[in-house]
Amino acid sequence: MAGRTLLTRLDELCNVDVDDADIEFIKSLPLKPYNQTSNQAIITQAITSTTNRPILRDCIKNYGSQGWETVFERVSVRICANNVPLIMGRVLIQTSPKHIHDDMAIVNQCRRFAAAFEEAGVPRDRFAIKIPFTGSGAVASRTLNAEGIRTLATAVFCLEQAIAASQSGCLLISPYFNEIAAHFDPALRPNVVDTALEHPMSPRIIQMLEAFKTFYTETGEEQPIMVIASHLSPEEVLAMAELGCQHVTVSQDNYRQLIASPDESPATTRTKPTHPYAGLSTPERLQSLAQKDPLSGTEKNGLAASLDTDYVAQNGKILDAAIERDYVATKRMNDAMKFFTEWEEKAKQIIEDGISKLSLT
Repeated sequence: MAGRTLLTRLDELCNVDVDDADIEFIKSLPLKPYNQTSNQAIITQAITSTTNRPILRDCIKNYGSQGWETVFERVSVRICANNVPLIMGRVLIQTSPKHIHDDMAIVNQCRRFAAAFEEAGVPRDRFAIKIPFTGSGAVASRTLNAEGIRTLATAVFCLEQAIAASQSGCLLISPYFNEIAAHFDPALRPNVVDTALEHPMSPRIIQMLEAFKTFYTETGEEQPIMVIASHLSPEEVLAMAELGCQHVTVSQDNYRQLIASPDESPATTRTKPTHPYAGLSTPERLQSLAQKDPLSGTEKNGLAASLDTDYVAQNGKILDAAIERDYVATKRMNDAMKFFTEWEEKAKQIIEDGISKLSLT
């Protein structure tokens, strides 16, 4: 069909989110994204744009006397709120990496975000808050979801985190298909031909999806919807649909490549799932992945984590211990938090410079 691109194909297979807050870019897309996700890096880049400069100045003027963190929270909400009319689902912002081991600090920041969204006219069903999923993040999520402030478990690298996301009542979950460091170091990028079958993170994604299907089948309770992130190429993005992910969040660079690439493959016979887990079925050629974990270097006999363990118990200590036992999860979590901390520090400098200029210190 004339005009078909790889983005056309992707949109037929799963819900396509945008991992960017650039309003002009989102307006330019040939489809309406489902959700708009963001983080400290995305928001910090956004506040330096010409489009958002008036928002930054206004937030500094109104909240600068309360410190840079309040300004950053408010400007994050304002930028995302402006994108609500351009998407079908929710806008998402992320809690500070410095709070990852303080559940009450996470809860309090999320309550401030929720209040700011309300002031901006964004109802609770149009936003969610991304929480890096440590034990404290899981405890905070359990509290917040019970209050009706919906959360997304982010920086997810192992099955135990996924189970905890279910136990915390998370609406969404974002495993990282690739570690943050791989975006900057080509030597860390998997050299595979068949992404869905051969990528070392594929087995863990399959295991998470199958765990959620089991929970849904046994309890009838809705499970966190997979909004998988951190892709290095359009090929990886497309492979997520085969793995069974209902959503994929796509960076600006991968969007551009998908749009520029004609779809020359035969027409797909699959359709977008109407429910994340009710009809989920792992393709036969990928079923063996449920018994593998190349990231740990071991063959497995069944799931690596117990579906019956309450990982949110003991104030999240059970989950923290599970992450600590997993070298890959520990390293990737530390790298991600270092990355987001660096971007948050850049935002702090920009905002404090602005506060100083207005003599509000």
